This record gives sequence, C-alpha cells and structure tokens, in this order.
Amino acid sequence: MESLAKYKFSFLILTIYISLSFIIFFPEKISKYLTNFTIEKNQNSLSFNHDEITVFTIGTGSPLNTSRVQSGTAVFIKDKFFIFDVGDGVVSKVEEMNLPLYELDAIFITHFHSDHYIDLPYIINRSWVLGRNKDLNVFGPKGLENILESNISFLELENKHRVDHHGANIMNDKYAFGISNEFIIEKNQKIIYDFDGVKITAFNVDHYPVEPSVGYSIEYKNKKVVLSGDTKANDLVFEMAKNADLLIHETILNSLLKNTVKVLESKEMYRNSHIVDDIQNYHTPPNEIVKLANKANIKTLVLHHLIPAPDNIIIKKLYEKQIKGFNGKVYLAKDGDKFIVKINE
Repeated sequence: MESLAKYKFSFLILTIYISLSFIIFFPEKISKYLTNFTIEKNQNSLSFNHDEITVFTIGTGSPLNTSRVQSGTAVFIKDKFFIFDVGDGVVSKVEEMNLPLYELDAIFITHFHSDHYIDLPYIINRSWVLGRNKDLNVFGPKGLENILESNISFLELENKHRVDHHGANIMNDKYAFGISNEFIIEKNQKIIYDFDGVKITAFNVDHYPVEPSVGYSIEYKNKKVVLSGDTKANDLVFEMAKNADLLIHETILNSLLKNTVKVLESKEMYRNSHIVDDIQNYHTPPNEIVKLANKANIKTLVLHHLIPAPDNIIIKKLYEKQIKGFNGKVYLAKDGDKFIVKINE
C-alpha cells in the first residue's frame, strides 16, 4: 500500500515537471491552443430557448458597495437581447458572463442616478467595437436625449480613430451611437415597445426627489417580468406586477442602516451619516416588499440593488428574517444569477 502511494506521488511529480517544462520550452505551441480555445469560447455565446424568458441579474450592488457591479439586468426573449440599466461595471460583467454584447438590441434606463447609467457610453461603444451592425435603441425618461447628445462629442475621437484604423467597411459608424427613444409618461404608465409579440410598459415610481423615475413591465405570451427601478414602497409597482411570473425589486435594509447612522455620528462623520440617513427615504425595505408582493400574487421575487449587500452571514440573516414570509420563491440576487420563465407553464 505504501509503495503504491509512493508510485502515485512520483507520477504526480513527474507529470508536473513535464507540464512545466513544456510551458517553459514550448510557449508558442501552447499559445496557439489557448488562442483557438479563447476564440471558440467567445464564438459560442449562450444560446436561449425561444420558449423561455431568460433573465440575468448582471449587477446587484449600489453606490455604497464596491464589491458588486452596479445596477444592470439582461433579458432575452426570442431573438431579442435587452439590458435594463447600465451602472458601473455592467459592460465588463456582461463580457465576463459571455453574453453576446454585439447582438444587443435595446437599452432601457430607469432613472439618472449614475449607478444606473454611467456605463451607457461604454456599452454603446463596446457593443459596436465587438461587431454590432444594427441600430441600438435606447429608451429612457426625459433627460435621455441630452445624455445621448453628449455621448456624440464624448465618443467622437474614439469612433474616428476606429474608422481611420480599420476602415469604414469594417467599422460602420452608422451604428456607433445609440438612438434616443425618450418618453414622457402622462398617466402613470405608457407602452414604449410593442414589437413581435413583446410588449414593454414604462410606469412611474416614487424615487423623489429623482424625477422622472420609472420601472418596466415586460410581457410576452401571457408571461410577465417586472423591474421596479429604484423606489420607495409603491402600490403602482405591484399593480403593474400583479400575477407576475418574476418581479425584480430593489431593496434596502433600513433596520441596519439606522444603527449605521448612529455609529457614523458618534465618530463625527456627519456627511456620511447624513447621506445614509437620506437614502432610507426612497428605497423599500424587504418586509414591505414581501407584504405587497403576497397581495399581488407574485410567483417569484428577486431582490437586487441590495443596500447593503448580503455578502456576510450576519447581513444575509437580517435579510432572510424579513423575507421568510413570502408565499412564492424569493432570492437575494447575486451578480450573474440566472432566472428562467417558461412560456408553456
């Protein structure tokens, strides 16, 4: 038995030695293999079942948390690829997840806090650089037009250099910019996208003093996915989400933040304590979400934009204590999580 163990150990050492030697003396051969592997991996983007709505929580963090990507949600329906909000880190995370950024069809912005749109010029540019050769529609409330207009001058030199270097036949700058679809909601809700069986409705939420601020309802073949946007507890969100298959709702753990304010004040960190106190006024605690979601008969509840993020066991337990009363399935989302709504169920 002992001799067998020695043999296995010797074989392991020999294998490691040969592998290291090969890497040291023949890096060119290995690099060819790695190049081929990387290209094939990038070519084999995820494929999606047309009988499903596939949702990824790209970013689930907030400005108070640097360990997570900021707000971003990907939705795949049929052959359409939509992203809702593009906070800091969303573009890099999309590529890490191997989502087909060059196939992006549209972007939807909920409101103009930086953690929801700071990556907008980057995602427009990056999707084009990676090969997008179709229009990229951008939807958002009043203010979007001005932001996209500023992107033109912001990206002007970048786009020029790409075209000058690679040629207009490779880098068609017709698609180098996002197309504005700015909307105004006059009666709480408005259908802003209705094409090929997919209907997307924007609706007002309460994120005062941030106005306008909206959520989105996505409907396809009698299935419904709703994103709350940033909001305090709002009956309209749950009216729009009534009987929804999936509700993605922001949340804040006020019970913890109230104590955080006291600790910051005791340390004379008054600016920080003021901000932490303020943000509690326009987000929604988990227990309030659960109460309203149960009344609305939500099938699956996904909490994101988590303030603070449940990245340690104590904070996670505080969240779990407030969401345990939900009647359906409930998740504390992480960056990169995947959720599926089956059309035929």
